Amino acid sequence: MHTELSFALEAEAQQRCPSPTDAVLLNPKTEKPFTRPRLYYHMLALGQRAGVADAHPHRFRDTFCVDLLARGVNPYNVARLMGITVEMLEKHYAPFVPELRDRVRTALESGHGLESIQSAARTTTREQGKIQ
Repeated sequence: MHTELSFALEAEAQQRCPSPTDAVLLNPKTEKPFTRPRLYYHMLALGQRAGVADAHPHRFRDTFCVDLLARGVNPYNVARLMGITVEMLEKHYAPFVPELRDRVRTALESGHGLESIQSAARTTTREQGKIQ
């Protein structure tokens, strides 16, 4: 969660002192929970204000997911946050993040993996044999 959002939610919680069953998002005009259609309307308006064409709740979700992947967050953790499987993440979101392919290619070409662990173990064993 973004730090700014976390602070805003904490301030709202201190002001409202909600019970665990209270709604989180309240319509500022009515002070009542947003209905689904009203929340959707506000998401469209937010997209228009931000200059995002065809903005809808899933577009923000998609952007959030791709942004996390581009920042280097582990795909397993992103999938857990999104409530989807890693396979679904790889199919629907990973193709939009070329940095993932580059990181994988770099990791594979670096020579750091099981081979380097095996080599380090052999070196350690040899050094221990010389010490004795």
